[in-house]
Formats: sequence, structure tokens, C-alpha cells
Amino acid sequence: MSPGRRVAMLSLAALLAGGCAAGTAGLDVRYPEAGVNRAMLSTVAPRAVEIVPVVDRRVDPTRIGTSPKTGQDIVTARPVTEVVREALALELAKNGHAVVAGRRDVALAASVEEFWLDTVVGHSTTQYVGKIAVALAVTDGRTGDAVLARRYIGIKRRATETDSAGEDAERKVMDAALARVMHDLATDPELVRALAAVPATRP
Repeated sequence: MSPGRRVAMLSLAALLAGGCAAGTAGLDVRYPEAGVNRAMLSTVAPRAVEIVPVVDRRVDPTRIGTSPKTGQDIVTARPVTEVVREALALELAKNGHAVVAGRRDVALAASVEEFWLDTVVGHSTTQYVGKIAVALAVTDGRTGDAVLARRYIGIKRRATETDSAGEDAERKVMDAALARVMHDLATDPELVRALAAVPATRP
């Protein structure tokens, strides 16, 4: 291979690699700290809560949707399990509870059942529907006894002008769906009663 052709091939390979990296960067879905408010969860005296590793139980854990424009998979910048765990930890902390790795009062086990974005492109508008479903199991941290099992679902719909549709709109829809899951969790009277029923091991 001639030197000129070798340089051209290397340049093409670098360009393709850069394009793949940009295309698979993913949506930076997260629960914004500014949107977290104290809720019913804060009425329980502080508990030491351990969040055990979040489990991904989605049928297809490799993606959260498909782009109607390109046909490419839509993915998240971080693992979905990490996104959900961070949101849980933030919600608990904002409501006065300590997220710990040991000597726990309560253990929370979360499973991600759905984390999906549907996109429908119309003539003048693009409709986004984000849906997130998280199953939560609560156990007594000392005895291991099951205390509560609940399922929380967050759905967000949003329409934008097709010309302005893009990753920013997709991310905002999924952020809002996640926020609704956390809001339902923090205002769930059943969860509040379950946490209150578990004695605190720390003053």
C-alpha cells in the first residue's frame, strides 16, 4: 500500500471511530438535585438506609428506544441501574435519611422493569413519551424480614416542534419521568409507614 493511500485509510478509520463514539455517547439522564423537595418521606425519623445493587430486569437492557430519524438505538450515557440508584440516594438524603453501606436500619432493593422512550415524528411536531417503572422491596436491616414491596411508574409526555427535536428533548422527557417515579416514592404513605415501623439502630 502506498504511503498516500495508507494515510487516507487511517484518516477514514479515525473519522469512523469518532462518529461511532459520538453516536453512542448516550443521553445523560439524571435526577436533578434542584428538583428534589422534602415530602412525606421526611416525616419519618432519620433512618440508616442501604441501597443494595439495583437490578436491571428490562426485556432489552441494551437500549431505551430507537431513533425514528436514523434507526439507531437510543442509549444512556451511564448504566440505567446507576441512574436509578443515584436518584434513590438523592431522594433519601433530601428527606433526612442517611444512605449507608453498613449498620443499616433498612435495606432497599430496587429493580428497573421499564426505562423506555417512544418517539413519534409528525409533520410539524415530535411527540415523546418516556416511561420508567421501578419495583422496590423494603426489608428490616437487622432481621432481613420483608417489610414492603411496591412498584412506582413515571410517565412523561412532551411535544416539540419537529425542527427543534433532538437529544435535549429526549433527555428532558426521561429526566421528568424519573422525577415522577421519585415523587411517587417520596409521597407514598405505605412506604412512610414501612420505614417508620422499622426501629432506628442509631440515635
